[in-house]
Amino acid sequence: MKFLDAKIRLQHPCPFVEFSRKFPEMEMATWCNVDCEVVQITALDSDQMADILVYAKRVFDARQVAGEGNSALLVTGVCLCDTYTTVSSMLDRFNSWSVPPTRYYGGWETHRLIARCKGDLKCFADEIRKVGTVEIISLKEREQLDMLSSLGVMPVHFFGGLTDKQVRALVTAFENGLFEIPSRTKMDKVAEKEGLSRSTYGEHLRKAVFQLVENSYPMLKLYTGRALPAED
Repeated sequence: MKFLDAKIRLQHPCPFVEFSRKFPEMEMATWCNVDCEVVQITALDSDQMADILVYAKRVFDARQVAGEGNSALLVTGVCLCDTYTTVSSMLDRFNSWSVPPTRYYGGWETHRLIARCKGDLKCFADEIRKVGTVEIISLKEREQLDMLSSLGVMPVHFFGGLTDKQVRALVTAFENGLFEIPSRTKMDKVAEKEGLSRSTYGEHLRKAVFQLVENSYPMLKLYTGRALPAED
């Protein structure tokens, strides 16, 4: 069975599109995480990033969970799917689906899509044109297995199940070089900086790593080309 693999860009009524218009030089990628949006941002410089973070906090109730230089990873206070009609919900009506992440630049929203046929894709484009603008950048017909093995999708619920303490443990471990080979520091020192015992910090870190691997396990198995075990 064949599918269409398409790349489109569009402008439509959407808080993230408005965000991109306000900061047109900013590069942004987003994906839904059930009850929030995860937002990866690359700004021109630290000054612009400061303005971006203020705007994101005010409009999206977003908090920064990681950052370095002119890059940051944010989590919004709410899922935008609950507040406006998303492109993903529209696509579903036309037998088409968006492959995360969604990307933004210069006031444009860019999607990679899977569509059943050109007719479905045309109907979706016609629907978008009622409220905005859409351009089809590329369109390729693929065999099903070929398409699936080349998606390179970040799991939609990649951060699902992680607590704030576990996220903090991951961030501080990475920033202090605990994951490097050889490690730049010892866990005792990182734990001390965080005001935690080594055992408590280590537990947060192990649980966080386990949760990330568990969340990404289906895509890791797909990447290796081996089938997942059958569910009971």
